[in-house]
Amino acid sequence: MIGALAYLVITSARNGLVGRIRQLRNPRYAMALALGIGYFWLVFFHPRSRGGGQPNPLESDTFASLFPVALLVYAGVIWILGADRSALAFTQAEVSMLFSAPVSRRGLVIYKLVRAQSAVLTTSILWLVLFHSSGSSVRRVAASWILLTMFSLHRLGVALVRASQAEHGVTGLRRNWLSIAIFGATAAVLASSLYSASARLGAAVQSGEIGHVLVSEFAQAPLSWVVYPFRVATAPLFARSNEAWALAILPALVLLGLHVVWVLRGDTAFEEAAAEASAAQALRVRALRARGATGGVIDPKRARRTVRLASTGTPEVALFWKNYLWLLRTGQFRALLGLPLFALVLCLAFAGRSTLAEILVVVICGVTAVVTLIFGPMTMRNDLRAELRQLPLLKTMPLRGREIMLAEVLSSALPVAMMQFLLASVALLALSFIPTNTIAPVFRLGLFVASPVFLAGLSLANFTIHNGMALLFPAWVRIGVAAGGAGVEAMGQMMLTSIVTLLLLGILLILPAIAAAAVYFVMQWPAFFATAGAGIAAGIVCGLEGYLLIGVLGGSLDRLEPMQVG
Repeated sequence: MIGALAYLVITSARNGLVGRIRQLRNPRYAMALALGIGYFWLVFFHPRSRGGGQPNPLESDTFASLFPVALLVYAGVIWILGADRSALAFTQAEVSMLFSAPVSRRGLVIYKLVRAQSAVLTTSILWLVLFHSSGSSVRRVAASWILLTMFSLHRLGVALVRASQAEHGVTGLRRNWLSIAIFGATAAVLASSLYSASARLGAAVQSGEIGHVLVSEFAQAPLSWVVYPFRVATAPLFARSNEAWALAILPALVLLGLHVVWVLRGDTAFEEAAAEASAAQALRVRALRARGATGGVIDPKRARRTVRLASTGTPEVALFWKNYLWLLRTGQFRALLGLPLFALVLCLAFAGRSTLAEILVVVICGVTAVVTLIFGPMTMRNDLRAELRQLPLLKTMPLRGREIMLAEVLSSALPVAMMQFLLASVALLALSFIPTNTIAPVFRLGLFVASPVFLAGLSLANFTIHNGMALLFPAWVRIGVAAGGAGVEAMGQMMLTSIVTLLLLGILLILPAIAAAAVYFVMQWPAFFATAGAGIAAGIVCGLEGYLLIGVLGGSLDRLEPMQVG
């Protein structure tokens, strides 16, 4: 049976590699792969990317001390919130063939771990690139492989513990008493130590020395005891010499062996839990392929959530209503509000206490708004890009192409514009708490008044461009969510789409910039009215350009045939 499993693993890996090579015959994949490889070369391997011999910040002593703490937090999240059930998931073909075959539970676990080694080795090589400035390549790959394999085992072990508790109740807890006791003791020590150091940590936040304070706190007992296993796991990664690496690798291998014993000796209803996780994963994959909008699966608890829709009215509103319900029932709408709400809490919590914290809030909001402008249309796909695979169904609707395009674009543009407006509002509020504020209150108020109109028009034009590319060039744009869309070629495809869409968006922004400049400089209004008027004028022009473009694309949608989409 071991030989059969080994054959299955090797053959699957070989077929996956051959499939990716065959994709290069498609110009879209070939260009995307070339662009992705070129990006990695320019960033990591080009001589100028090394910055004239400057030290890599990922190899600093501060990072080496805080990295184990970050892993400790990650492990705590897994234990408290529950491990990702995908750690137990198999494909439907594996469930059908292996679960009915004479394979032990230990054999299935070993097969699962071996199948994960391809991803682990790929990530290890990526870590080698990040740490390429010093050290042996073999040492770096081996150290990262041990660390990633260890955490893969840890995720699987936590999933097995929780599955055992769900299946056997109190008996399951008794069977895993040692691991639960270790976690409980660790959590207690961590909570009590951090509570006693809360005053020092609060002062560090205000002074901006939080990193150094955390390093000193976790270097002292009892916090040093808690973080010790994670330091053992990461020590080979930061070893600077062959001797230091040899001394660090042995404890790491022992810790890896303990994880292997823990996972293989775990007594739980593995088949039932794995089958349940596999079914959930298969449901998600089907939803991605069928819908491809937001990558979410409808939560049964939210399935009954709805918004009242009148029995009569404009037909395209029903299409917008359908797409909005998808966001609501998959939790994506709540995710759009999460970051602005978190930034608002930080802004109000540090109001008048820490200027550095308010500046950090402004930076977070600004960077997130720019990121959503560039990458938001690639992740929020609740529009025509998801519906093109259902083109025959769209053709049966009593709607013209322009009406369908407008409803589909607004379905994704308005939620993103709302998130950007909330981020801008929080940033402007945080600016008001900074004593040395360089933006006058009248300008901040003008920006606040103009931001909803400007962001709505900008988002409408941006999403119209993305939907137009999918409509006019369906072979060059990913429709829905394609399976196996990962790797260097996926990054290259994203970069290619970003370059083209940002170029087109820049062209569309010429007229709005002229309109804003005309209002601000020619009208000679007071500061508030000039700022608000310029932003509103730019937003209106952006919206008009998007609306006119939607009209043109609507005619293309009317003439599009399902066979052209594929």
